Amino acid sequence: MLWTVLYLVNPTTVTVALLLSFTAALFLARARPPIRTLTLLSGALYIVVLIAPLSAHLSPGEGDRSVIWDPTLSFQDIGDAPDPLASFGVTLEDGSTVHYSHEELTPRERDTWGTPGTEALFVHRQPGELTVTDVNGHRMESPPTVALIEEELEQQADHAERLEQEGLWGHSGGLALQERVLNTLLFVPIGVAAFFAFDSWAARLLFGPVLSLLIETGQWALAMGRPADTGDLLVNGVGSLLGTLFALVAVGVVSLLPPHHSSPSHPGHA
Repeated sequence: MLWTVLYLVNPTTVTVALLLSFTAALFLARARPPIRTLTLLSGALYIVVLIAPLSAHLSPGEGDRSVIWDPTLSFQDIGDAPDPLASFGVTLEDGSTVHYSHEELTPRERDTWGTPGTEALFVHRQPGELTVTDVNGHRMESPPTVALIEEELEQQADHAERLEQEGLWGHSGGLALQERVLNTLLFVPIGVAAFFAFDSWAARLLFGPVLSLLIETGQWALAMGRPADTGDLLVNGVGSLLGTLFALVAVGVVSLLPPHHSSPSHPGHA
């Protein structure tokens, strides 16, 4: 599936991808082939592949249509480690719920977390031990509940340690960073191609962002469970702009090279 490509995104592959993009920009700056048609066809291919990837599990119209308007939401879970002081809830096999918090909840907070008609237990940490109380705040003896919460806390601690060891490019914390970087890299070649395909600076600068907007609009319209994300618009635009910068630098480098002449033909000797 297409999302497995994210596991290959790391500093090495990112560097290689950027070097390849710049090499392509140098070639285009030197050769100046007519690539407008190729650029438009590539853009159409991007739309098809990125709107409805092969890994989609839903058919058009089966999912929800949603828009993530805040572009920062796409970056908030990058490198996040679990908060050891955060509260969480666990549902037991009998349907009762257990709510853990670092400090004991007030009666009003218990009412907020408790589910009507369902037995609820509340666990908080006191020095050296976990304490279990009922919905009224009365202390209870419940070793199975304590063991369950301790196991969950140990898993959170192990997860936090794994995240710290792996660093930002690890996989235990999800693939948010890899996805943002990949979405940026995908539009670097688009920015390069648009620079050499169009003479107008408006077309050069807007081709990538407009293409990204068409992709996000298509994802929303198809309703296949993929929201239209303004965060994608942002990183796609950055990638396209980076491609434009590569093309400008490539033109500058090529202008410093000696003119490219074809080899003269030599007449044969009788």
